[in-house]
Amino acid sequence: MAKRLGIKAKIRVEVGGRRPRRVRKSGRVPAVIYGAGSSQILELNGREIAEALHRASSENVLVDLTIEGEGGATSKKIALIREVQHHPLRDTIEHVDFYQIDESKKLRVEVPVHEVGESVGVRTGGGILDHALRTLRVECLPKDLPERIDVDVSNLAVGQAVHVGEVKLPDGVVVLNTKELPVFMVLLPKVEEEPAPGAAAAATEPEVIRQKKEGEGEEGAAPDKKDSAKGEKKEPAKVEAKEGTKKEPAKK
Repeated sequence: MAKRLGIKAKIRVEVGGRRPRRVRKSGRVPAVIYGAGSSQILELNGREIAEALHRASSENVLVDLTIEGEGGATSKKIALIREVQHHPLRDTIEHVDFYQIDESKKLRVEVPVHEVGESVGVRTGGGILDHALRTLRVECLPKDLPERIDVDVSNLAVGQAVHVGEVKLPDGVVVLNTKELPVFMVLLPKVEEEPAPGAAAAATEPEVIRQKKEGEGEEGAAPDKKDSAKGEKKEPAKVEAKEGTKKEPAKK
């Protein structure tokens, strides 16, 4: 069952602007509680909320809030801690969100799952335990809300799994996840095959592709007439006189 923490809070009258910063400088933490159709702006004792959260080992923390209003009047509410904001450098608590709940109404929340024992497939079969689901979504009354759900994996051999429908739940708790989903599995590690030496060498050597230069013909082919004509001088044509012909002198 989830732990219930008792925390005192005060209604914060001044809101907006730089007032949250002034609240933090005074050692207190701004907070808000919403739900049941309304919301209230609060401030908490910084040391008290830090110690309370340090004792909690789960995200599901039930809180009995004692809220002090104007004039010293107090009221009590039951809530879940929904979000805690921390300073990125100092790791101090900057803001807390509470969600008011009704003890007579069922909740639907995510509960973390933890393995118990060492799988036989891991211990003797060389397998690896795969945590397929980190949380289970459950429905229950606030009084039955578990802090976490433990699953015994000691009997899992290689290739076996524990499914959602096989998980033992506390009394009053109903799981909402699909029953066939695996929660834990024992798998063999994947072994990558080493490539053959020849294949590795072929893969590392780049392929050289020789392209033909523009104008380069195939071996043995006749050169282009245009290319052969370039740079060559044409010899003048020889005129041969036919035998038996004589040139007559020009008539005056």
